Amino acid sequence: MEEIATKLRRIREIFGYSQDYVANRMNISQPAYWQKESGKRMPSEERFEQIAELYNLTVEDLKYEELNTILIKVHKMQIEILEKKVLLSI
Repeated sequence: MEEIATKLRRIREIFGYSQDYVANRMNISQPAYWQKESGKRMPSEERFEQIAELYNLTVEDLKYEELNTILIKVHKMQIEILEKKVLLSI
């Protein structure tokens, strides 16, 4: 469970989101989200789906992929977004 908690925290930090922001997007309190990110409580399937959608990942990514693999995927997505913005500004 600690590994999932670490994934949730690291991904959130890369996106620059606060715990409060993620909690609001999930319709839960910040302390309830903190419990998931600190490893005190495992996210339910519904919460996994919400988190995955927020970060444009899959539930399987969050549950089973190595943290480094997920971080590479997230960085690639961010690069694609930046490239699209540059193309739109030309």
